[in-house]
Amino acid sequence: MNFPTAHFLPGSNKTLGEKYLLLECLGDGSHGWVYRAQRLADSAIVALKIPKQMTGDDRSLSEGKELIGIEHHPNVIQIFDMGRVPPEKEWFAIEMEYFPGESLAQKLEHRAHNFGNTFERLFKIFKQVLDAVAFLSNLPTPISHGDIKPHNILVGENDHVKLTDFGSSALPEEIYVKTRENGGTILYSAPEYSDCISRKGCFEELISGDIYSLGVLLYQLATGRLPHETQAQVRSHIPFPKPCELNSGICQALEQVILKCLEKYPIDRFAAIDDLKSAFIPASSEQLKFKPNEQIFVPQAGTEDWSVGVVSALENGNYMKAAKLAQAEYKRSGDANALLQQLNALYRAERWYDFEKVFNESKQSQSIENENYSTFLLLSIKVFMKIRNLEKAESLLNKAFEISEPTFELELLSASISGMQADYELAKQKLEKINKKWPGNFNVLKRLVQVSEQLRDYDGAATWLRAALRVCRADAGLQEKKKVYEQMGIW
Repeated sequence: MNFPTAHFLPGSNKTLGEKYLLLECLGDGSHGWVYRAQRLADSAIVALKIPKQMTGDDRSLSEGKELIGIEHHPNVIQIFDMGRVPPEKEWFAIEMEYFPGESLAQKLEHRAHNFGNTFERLFKIFKQVLDAVAFLSNLPTPISHGDIKPHNILVGENDHVKLTDFGSSALPEEIYVKTRENGGTILYSAPEYSDCISRKGCFEELISGDIYSLGVLLYQLATGRLPHETQAQVRSHIPFPKPCELNSGICQALEQVILKCLEKYPIDRFAAIDDLKSAFIPASSEQLKFKPNEQIFVPQAGTEDWSVGVVSALENGNYMKAAKLAQAEYKRSGDANALLQQLNALYRAERWYDFEKVFNESKQSQSIENENYSTFLLLSIKVFMKIRNLEKAESLLNKAFEISEPTFELELLSASISGMQADYELAKQKLEKINKKWPGNFNVLKRLVQVSEQLRDYDGAATWLRAALRVCRADAGLQEKKKVYEQMGIW
């Protein structure tokens, strides 16, 4: 039975205008419904997305219009048609390929039921997502998806994958791009788009955002969690556990691919989706052959000194081997200096969360020889600052001041902690004190510029900027800042 549009609500076995018979509601969200429907003209089964807000213009309701009529790709949901449904032309509908399956988000919720329990299966899914995004980016008029997340990835029979939901997709010539909330789900967004109501930029900038989202997805598939938990963490790009710190079964090559995708600045990520694919394929092959429990040779008592192996590994840049050698010696003998060497290796490997775990589990840090205890405290302070545990960092800093004379490095760490706590006035006082004791240090002068700006003391910032330029006139960043100050009339 057909219903007048003014009184119509979509439902099973209802017709939508003269074009569709709605068969089954597949989804009912805050923005719209998705139905399995029959196209009346030829009885074809399609998926129909019907927005709930019909008051906007057609452009604001369109999703993926640029995909209509493009070459078919096995991993991209086809968009057949969209527009107002005749005869009333009040209801807007997006007609898509019907693909039976579940979203990857639903699949990941079933991990306890053996979904994703092998890298082979996860890589098969991720590779198809990569193929889909690469296809869109290599079209004659390339497209950035803009909202890559498990909810927009459908997984069907035999783990066949289809990328869907193009509400945030963008053409390169678009300066202002219509999106849903925040241009994609925040926890999968790149830092530069985490606060955006709409995504802006050239195609290279937009695709870099997709590469970051793919990195978040691969991180989640490999570790079972996301790198960040809040919008503020995404925006600030606070340090997160490296994949190997959460899953020791991840090989270095795969970790490097993930971390390159997740670089804070777009220039440091893969330049293109094809570059990511070229790195992922060999890394995934290496992962499938990786044996994480491979034993590290540990010299027995009476043979080569364990520290020789640690020093050799450190000199060769094999920090994790050094950490494992020192860990084995610490477990064998309880030598507190082996603990220090393990922490030193983890610090140099930038394994902040592994460092934190070893620190919290160790009971013998006080047994480290006096001349090395200061080093232990210094490393620990820096790590807890890295992971934003400022209370712990400050507590350790106070211990360091108790056992030794204030050094330049300790004083600078103290000022940095105050700055990270947003106590800019105190940070400035500490930096000025450092500058009096150790005058003309370039890093101190730069920080005085920054903290003066935070306090809106631009005259003071200009004074410190002049001092910094006297020390290093060639610094490009400071020269740019000088131009800004000249334009502001405070130079």
